[in-house]
Amino acid sequence: MSPKEQLVFETTFNQFKELEKIGEGGAGLVYKVTDGNTIYAAKYLNPNKVSTKTRKRFYNEITFCEKNIHQNVITVVDHGLLIVKGVSTPFYIMPYYPTTLRKLMESSISYDKVLYYFSDILNGVEAAHLKSIWHRDLKPENILIDPSTATLVVSDFGIAHFTQEDLYTLVETRADDRLGNFQYSAPEQRARGKEVDRRADIFSLGLILNEMFTHNVPQGTGYPKIVDVSSDYAYLDDLVDWMIHQLPEQRPGTIDVIKQQLIVRGNDFVSQQKLNRLKNTVVLTSVIDDPLVTDPVRLKDVDYQKGELILKLNRPVNDKWQRAFKNLGNYQYFEGCEPSQFIFHEGGIVTIPANALYIDLAKLAEFFKTYVEKTNIDYREIIEKEQRQKEEEQRKAILEQIHEEEIRKTLRTQVKL
Repeated sequence: MSPKEQLVFETTFNQFKELEKIGEGGAGLVYKVTDGNTIYAAKYLNPNKVSTKTRKRFYNEITFCEKNIHQNVITVVDHGLLIVKGVSTPFYIMPYYPTTLRKLMESSISYDKVLYYFSDILNGVEAAHLKSIWHRDLKPENILIDPSTATLVVSDFGIAHFTQEDLYTLVETRADDRLGNFQYSAPEQRARGKEVDRRADIFSLGLILNEMFTHNVPQGTGYPKIVDVSSDYAYLDDLVDWMIHQLPEQRPGTIDVIKQQLIVRGNDFVSQQKLNRLKNTVVLTSVIDDPLVTDPVRLKDVDYQKGELILKLNRPVNDKWQRAFKNLGNYQYFEGCEPSQFIFHEGGIVTIPANALYIDLAKLAEFFKTYVEKTNIDYREIIEKEQRQKEEEQRKAILEQIHEEEIRKTLRTQVKL
């Protein structure tokens, strides 16, 4: 291929033509491309560095990001193979983002915007953590920005699935393809045999948070702190110190712990997340993903055998839903067949004795449907109330923890030993 020949990234159903080169990393090159309608970015492995390891890294990155639907994690929209210099090398297509956190920091971020942006980064990294994926190469260059929505997106998951031995070998033997930028690496990433998990990402996030305010990456002691540039955000210094502790076990265990600290300080734009186990997607903690709420219970089928009306629900119900059913309040009942008389069985089967000679079975089934509908409403209210109580209890506990830490800190500064 001649130097002037335009790159064409061809997938099974589309073609993306090169517009310009926009980036180059240790083993990959990134181009701005178009399919004739939309601008994208294409990343491919440098043909000079294609190997079993780099292909594995690339495969891991595509596999995770292709399944992603989180707004703060990069999404792979297509992929294929490209022939460059006679070498077949993999590539993938992703949305195009015109700038990075690095460029944003170089133009300076107003202090009142820092935590707004940082919450996006937390969300993206946490979305990966909830699926047991550690990024392990977080740095401002890997955080992309959509200026039109001010949304930050975490990218470059190429080493996220590597084992510790693979990572160390990579750093030790290939200076031109080392583990990201050691400036943002946790101490355990620099030594053989150390466990590297989500807490390495938390260390990097602490460095980035401090840098977003001070334009300095903490190194050792005596580094510029947030209080030095903004007293309004001085409370973040203790959080940064906690996040960048040299010992992983002394850092916050999860990003949710960091979020809790920010939320109780009044940062309303910080949202807690959790993994929906049924759909394996990340959702807001405030979003109820109880299947009995998201897909309400309904009557699926009816039958009659040996003096019993048999009702089949669309799904099994838990004890809490059953209690709500049997304790329906002010409501119109089918006389002699009140909710408390129904018997729940495994598999969403409900029965009630009903002599067909004396009871209108169809009418009873219709009443049962109304019982179910009312129970769905009551059950949702119960779950919402429990969730609000849990969040309030959590908030109080964190406030007490912060208050106790402030007392300890004040005491230690006042008493001269």
